[in-house]
Parts: sequence; C-alpha cells; structure tokens
Amino acid sequence: MNRAPASLHRLSTALIALVLLALGGAALASRLGVRPISEWVDRFDASSIGRFADSGWWAAALGGVVVLSLIWGLSLIGSTLRPRAVDDLELDGSDQSGELVIAPKLIATAVADELSGDTMFQKVSARALDDRSRKIIRLEVTARPDRSYAEIVDRVGRATDQIREAVAGADVHVQAFIHLEKPTSAR
Repeated sequence: MNRAPASLHRLSTALIALVLLALGGAALASRLGVRPISEWVDRFDASSIGRFADSGWWAAALGGVVVLSLIWGLSLIGSTLRPRAVDDLELDGSDQSGELVIAPKLIATAVADELSGDTMFQKVSARALDDRSRKIIRLEVTARPDRSYAEIVDRVGRATDQIREAVAGADVHVQAFIHLEKPTSAR
C-alpha cells in the first residue's frame, strides 16, 4: 500500500480508537463515581433522547453522519483496491530536450522475456510497482534444481545490473527474488 493511503488508514483507526477510548473511559469513570464525570452524567436529562429523536434536525444530522461514514469508508476501501502502477520514467535520452520517457513495465517485460529464454529458469516474471511511494522493478525467477546457486545468482545479477544501468538517474529500486526448486530424488 502506498504511503498516503496507509497514513489515511492509520489516522482513521487512531481517530476511532481515541473516540472509543474516551467514551469507554467516561463510562468507567461514571460507574466508579469519579467526581466531575459522574456529576455530568447525573445532570444529563434522559428524556432529551426522545426529544432529539422527534426533532427534524436529528434525522438530517443522522443522515449526514451516515453519508459521511459511507464516503469515508468507501474511500478507505478504494485506496487499497486501486492498482499501484508506476508512472513513466524520465531518463537521459536522445530526444531534443535530452529526455527519454519510458514505462518501467516495458523494462520489466523485456528483462523477463530475455530471462525466460534461458533454460536455467522454469518460471520468470517481472513487475513494475509502486510500494509506499517507492518505484520498484521486481524480478522473480524460479530456477531448475540442477543449476548451482552461483550460476543462478550470476545470471540474475547481470539482469538486475542491466536494469539499474537502464534506469540510471531515476528513483527506481530493483529487487530480485530467486526461488530454488527442490531436487527430485531418483528412485
């Protein structure tokens, strides 16, 4: 999740927690007879609830709270469901302004296509994603069990170095995950 939605979720949770803690603390203080709070509760008019429910503004206020809660809740849910695609990268390039604009997804796909042609790997995938305001190109490979770890790391390391060279100057992190298949035992 990106930094902005994660902050919004944390602030929302903190606000609800503070309100619930305050209400719970006030209820406990009233039951235990803590002076100022128990006096405030004793002064509360129980018949006012009925008058509030009968007044016209109460229904409008309750409807407003419901609408506000729905908007708030749907925005929190929507912030976690939206895909977090990485914006295009501006690299030093060959156009007249001296910049080259490219989608990181294209770089990731090109590297995945190149590595998938290598018989060393059973499965290769590469994605460009945005994780908490960090642009990442993530390379995942599943290696065959008959290859040594040094061979696998050398090949994947060259690919990640190529990505780093391609996006030099841009704020992009490159990650590589290597999954090693277990060798099957001969019977």
